[in-house]
Amino acid sequence: MKRSIAAMLLMTLAACDPPPPPLTNVPFDSGQVRDAEFIQPTAMTFGSDGRLYVSELGGRIVALSLSEDGRAATTEVIAEDSVFNQILGLAFGDLGGEPALYVSHNFINQSGDGPFANEIVRLTGPDLSEQEVVITGLPVSGHNHGTNDLEFGPDGRLYIAQGGTTSSGAPAEPDDVRWRDWDESPLSGAILVAEVNAPGFNGEIRYDSESATRDTNMIGSDVSVFSPGHRNTYDILFHSNGNLYSVDNGSSEPVPASLDCDTLGPPPDNDPDQLNLVVEDRYYGHANRNRGRQEPRECENESPFDESEDDGMLLLVPPSSNSLLEVTEGVFPEDWHGDLLLGWWTGGQIRRLRLSDGGQRVEGQEIVLDGLGAPIAMATDPATGIIYVAEFGAGAITYLAPAS
Repeated sequence: MKRSIAAMLLMTLAACDPPPPPLTNVPFDSGQVRDAEFIQPTAMTFGSDGRLYVSELGGRIVALSLSEDGRAATTEVIAEDSVFNQILGLAFGDLGGEPALYVSHNFINQSGDGPFANEIVRLTGPDLSEQEVVITGLPVSGHNHGTNDLEFGPDGRLYIAQGGTTSSGAPAEPDDVRWRDWDESPLSGAILVAEVNAPGFNGEIRYDSESATRDTNMIGSDVSVFSPGHRNTYDILFHSNGNLYSVDNGSSEPVPASLDCDTLGPPPDNDPDQLNLVVEDRYYGHANRNRGRQEPRECENESPFDESEDDGMLLLVPPSSNSLLEVTEGVFPEDWHGDLLLGWWTGGQIRRLRLSDGGQRVEGQEIVLDGLGAPIAMATDPATGIIYVAEFGAGAITYLAPAS
């Protein structure tokens, strides 16, 4: 029997022992940024020029110059709709002392593009007008999973949230109109890492087959798996405490799950999402039978309710929780610094999560903003500390700051 949203919320609280207590909320001043309208915004990042860069699912990138109080903006189009296809991630890096904007370029749910069509493109030069394809051959999903968030780590490497090809580790039936009958492949369902600024970096991912099967092998590329077993992590976050966090979407699809390298089981029953503490090489539960040839544990699709000492899960969160942000120093009270903000897409909420010293546990939570239209991405203005939320459903950017 499928679980209701209300039941999922109860399970979210039940996931911790004892449940995280509510925090002391403060009044917020929030509203939509004026003169900043979008069609399905997907990702945001601030550039060194102080502007907020926003992408749309349709491929457009716009730079916002925000007013002094952060409530209004003037816009400049950096890339028109026809330049990119399905942007899901943006990240600024440094290339020879100059800013470079990295863009995840997706071909989800499009026929004829094949299972390895996704790319990462770098924009440089005056007005970011010069384009270079940096990574090719990233996995494509047949249903709503893509090459998602991009983040540069403290080590200067590019980390890539790469969605899984399957719903629960096994291909769909050929007549399934929602999922393709592709298997997981060497780089799917994982957080990847690429040292894109290294001399001679090779971002051309090649395979020994044009198909995605459990026997497909990757040939010669400098892109590798950092952390396996992530079904569809949309956002990853490097925290000032030194930890890497992610939020991963659980399965609710009527597609069989992989029980081991040779056995299929029934579909998961509306698994909740997970807030994870990400550690290199730790397995996070989304099966990949391709990699399972070398590591059999990766053939087992694990339920988030199967708690273990080393699973890395900090908290069960409501389904389709997609975005994460650290509250940094700025306009927010000191006791907020280091807290996480979590965006719940389907519930239209932003939640505040209090982390323990060292960031190994969640010790409190509360709802700080409600009634949003599918919040999908967040970014903090480094100059003011004001937080901005991209509302995919409302086609708007909302600012968030204490009322005082």
